Amino acid sequence: MEKIRALVRTGTYVSYLPVVIVTIFWGASFVATKYVVQSYFPFPAALYRFIIALAVLFPITKKKKIKDINAFWSGFWGITMYFVFENTALKYTSPTNAAVIVSSAPLLYVLFTHLFHRTKTNKLHYLGSLLAFLGVALVILNGRILKLNPLGDILAFGSAIAWVLYTHYVIKMKDISGIDQVFSITFWGVVTLIPFALLQDMSIKFEPKSFVSLIYLGIICSAVGYVLWNKSIELIGDRKTTNFIYFIPLVTVVSEILLMGSKLTVYNVLGVTLLIIGLYTFERGEEYGKERLRD
Repeated sequence: MEKIRALVRTGTYVSYLPVVIVTIFWGASFVATKYVVQSYFPFPAALYRFIIALAVLFPITKKKKIKDINAFWSGFWGITMYFVFENTALKYTSPTNAAVIVSSAPLLYVLFTHLFHRTKTNKLHYLGSLLAFLGVALVILNGRILKLNPLGDILAFGSAIAWVLYTHYVIKMKDISGIDQVFSITFWGVVTLIPFALLQDMSIKFEPKSFVSLIYLGIICSAVGYVLWNKSIELIGDRKTTNFIYFIPLVTVVSEILLMGSKLTVYNVLGVTLLIIGLYTFERGEEYGKERLRD
């Protein structure tokens, strides 16, 4: 008990609070997005979402510095290409396929950091990541068989890679969780989204449920969400933060159960169990790596 109290006092658990909050926000965002795309085309919807975020960040941003190449690439990959790949993928593949494939981002990031950042990686890291990914897949598939749709699945894979590259560039920025930096990232995300949005009907409709959902996506999931996500990278590191992507589909499932009357299944329970075991294994890999460094 004393050990637990000491950890709380030193802020060990508190440091996970930003990523827990944003995971809840982003998990619920899929329900909101379902309402938004009923009234807006996908690319304009993404553009309007981040224009709202930009409007929220503008008055509280002190130094509106946009001349940062890492901010440009962060906005391009983490906003524009992520949503372009994901939204286009959904034209050719099922939401289930897309969700499973996009959830591979943490596993891909472990491999990416091992190869390009030379981050110490051991078998427990890979085993934990694989178990967590399988757990998420089990929750999403919910007993269904994954049917391959080559073009759509490749595009969904592009979303996962886009998020890996977002994290790669954002950790190069100074004070990555600052409002100024998130403003710069959002600015470039909006700028690079415009050409894609122009390819679709950009008419604005004021259907109440869709409009409120769009406001939620813009303010909570984009403006606040990206600040919290980047703050988490600063507090607990890029790998641990990225692992929380595994929890986003779980929050979506819970949101559907609470808001849309879906039923909890045995696959949900087994998937969550496997996910927890996987993340625990990954954490043991982190501790093992630290012990090897001390030796």
